[in-house]
Amino acid sequence: MIAYNTFSFFLLYFGGTFLLYSLSPKKIKWFVLLLGSFVFYFFTAKGHVISLLICILISWGAGLLIQLLGDTMQRKVKQVPKEEKGKRKKIRDRYGIYKRCVFTVAVVSIVSILLVCKYDDFFVQTVNAIFSTHIKPLSVVHAVGLSFFVLEGISYLADIYFGRIEAKKNPLRIALYLSFMLTVVEGPVAKYAQLGTQLNAGKANTYEDVSKGFLRVIWGIFKKVVIADRAVMLVNTVFDNHTEYGGFTVAAGIAFYTLQLYCEFSGVMDIVCGLGEMMGLQLPENFARPFFAKSIRDFWQRWHITLGVWLRDYVFFGVSFSKGFRKISAKTKNRFRPYYATLIPTLIALFFVWFTNGFWHGAGWKYIVYGLYYYVLMALGMLLEPLFQKLSEKLKIDRQTSKPFALFRQLRTFFIVLIGMLIFRAQDLKTAAQMFRSMITKIDFSVFAAGHEARFGMSLYDHGAIAVGFAVLLLVSILREKGVDVRGKIFALPYYIKVPVYIAALFIVIIFGAYGEGYGAVDMIYANF
Repeated sequence: MIAYNTFSFFLLYFGGTFLLYSLSPKKIKWFVLLLGSFVFYFFTAKGHVISLLICILISWGAGLLIQLLGDTMQRKVKQVPKEEKGKRKKIRDRYGIYKRCVFTVAVVSIVSILLVCKYDDFFVQTVNAIFSTHIKPLSVVHAVGLSFFVLEGISYLADIYFGRIEAKKNPLRIALYLSFMLTVVEGPVAKYAQLGTQLNAGKANTYEDVSKGFLRVIWGIFKKVVIADRAVMLVNTVFDNHTEYGGFTVAAGIAFYTLQLYCEFSGVMDIVCGLGEMMGLQLPENFARPFFAKSIRDFWQRWHITLGVWLRDYVFFGVSFSKGFRKISAKTKNRFRPYYATLIPTLIALFFVWFTNGFWHGAGWKYIVYGLYYYVLMALGMLLEPLFQKLSEKLKIDRQTSKPFALFRQLRTFFIVLIGMLIFRAQDLKTAAQMFRSMITKIDFSVFAAGHEARFGMSLYDHGAIAVGFAVLLLVSILREKGVDVRGKIFALPYYIKVPVYIAALFIVIIFGAYGEGYGAVDMIYANF
């Protein structure tokens, strides 16, 4: 897989595309992006492009048909006098059924690509375990970026169906949106109105775009190669040999994995958003300092933001506005107090959100449990909110302004996230349970002994680099949480200061990055989803 932080990507793929894009006339800029994206995807996916092409064709064809049915309905309704409301309603109902059928078949077809390519083994193993059968999986190739372009294909059709955008007649425009080199592997998951319109607009980039974008790319590479690619050594040692460790060592492994995943994923997002900015494109943000969150809901509004927005817009709202759900809501109003009458339907809809969240992440029961873990905790918090409110009033705690209470909520949320990360990273649920138990029962202080760090495949230099990198990451995060535009301030510096700062940042990454002898290339984690 061609990672976004490699020289081959910067020089061969993005570099060539960026140069041609910058020099091309506005009318063909979109085609330059399409050509560069297809070349990049073909070599990244090692030629396995069938899934992507099928998704493009379904999205294009079904989108046009939904648009045609909608336009035909509007035209026929206008031909009927306003006084004949019944006839108008029949036309809307009839074409509404046509649109719904096309939309449903198209979405099911796109989801089927995901299920066959990614979840075939999981389904077969589950059936064999339950019914003692010996069915063999199809072993279809898992296409690169499958989980991401499937979500974008569904959002494109849904937005046409609900009249938010118009279908594009040129299939190549859809192909560019779904295969764009900066989003196809790890996201962010962008709606067509967010990304597709920009890609097709051919906006010229400016010096400010290139300068600020380049600085963000360096920041992303810093998080990836200085912190994440070093943390992985300890993480792999602890998780691969979990029976040998307990107490602080397991806790350290979970904490380092949390740091690794955040710096890996958010670092890659900084790289792709920075590269997009260099082209004059504004990609949607995917992270907003999630470890400052004070609740699970707040965390997931800061972590993998575009996935959360997708789940909200197309799963939560999709369930909430369905006819069956509205009937449930009406019944709860007559049987429960106002707070719970509203809450119960919400919790039902949220179940589908969190189940989908877990299921999307991977083909295994641990991923489903990972999603439902957050659902259960969030549901309990919402159900017990009236009790918490009364308890706070009795203890005279101002939940809005109290700094100690805010710190407690932040630490509580961080602990919840750590346990979630354990479930997410462990080989399976049994392993996660064993590691959690050993963390509590097998307290071992020898981890602090001199030379002990060498057992994790890390030198003192590696520990020092991570510590300094984390300190820099924390400082920048605090400044950004307070609303300080760090990049903007650096860009505003005089040239004789700004240029050395850029050069220094580049050399820091080159000198302190985890690569070369003793280090292995670490794949992008979310590229596997």
